[in-house]
Amino acid sequence: MLSHELRTPVTTIYGGAHLLATRDLPEARRRAVAADVGQEAEQLYRIVEDLLVLLRAERGGIAPVGEPVAIGHLIVTAIEREIVRNPGQEIRYLGARDAAVDGVDEQLIVHVVRNLLANAIAETTDGRPIEIVVDNRDDEVVVRFLDSGPLPVDATETLDPSAGWSPQARGSLALFAAGRLIDAMHGHSWVRARAGGGAEFGFALPCRPPGPVSSPASGPALAPD
Repeated sequence: MLSHELRTPVTTIYGGAHLLATRDLPEARRRAVAADVGQEAEQLYRIVEDLLVLLRAERGGIAPVGEPVAIGHLIVTAIEREIVRNPGQEIRYLGARDAAVDGVDEQLIVHVVRNLLANAIAETTDGRPIEIVVDNRDDEVVVRFLDSGPLPVDATETLDPSAGWSPQARGSLALFAAGRLIDAMHGHSWVRARAGGGAEFGFALPCRPPGPVSSPASGPALAPD
C-alpha cells in the first residue's frame, strides 16, 4: 500500500525536477511542469501526515484537545480550497451550516474533511457533482460525502483498517487515517453504496452542549496551500 501511495508523487517530482534542470522549456511548459511538481509535493506531504496519524494511532498517541468546533465552517473552507484546485468539479454543501460538535479537535476534523473530500474528487470522473450533506441531530452531527465513484467494499464497512478492509480497494492510506482520527474523537464512520450508483463516505461526531462555540481557525494546519 505504501509503495503504491508513494510511487506517483515521487516519480512526478523527480521527473519534473530533472526536466526543469536539463531542458530549455517554453514558458508555458515550464510553468505547467512546475505546477505538477508543486501539486505532487503537496500530495507527498499529505501522505507523510497520514502515516504519522497511523503511527500515533498504533501507539495510542492521538489525543484530541476536547474543544467545541463549528464543523460547518470547516467544511465550507475545505470546499472553497478544493474548488480553486479543481475548478471543473462542482461541490455542493447541503444541510445544516451551523453544525457544531463538542469534545473534539479542530485540526483533526480538518484532516478528516480534507481526506474524504480529496477522495471524492479523485473518484468522481464523470462530471457529476459531489455532495456533502450535514445533518444536525439531537445527539450527533452526521457528515456524508456523496460521489459517483465505484463502491470499494461491502455496504456499512468502517473506515478503520482493523475491520479488514483491503487497502488496495480504494483511497487506502488517507481513508485509513481519517478512520483513526474519527475513532480518537469518539465518533464512528462508514462507507456504503448510494442509491443509483456511487459511494457514500460518512462520519458522525457528538454534538456540542448548549453554549458558545469557539471561533474556528481559518483553513487547515495539516496541509500547505
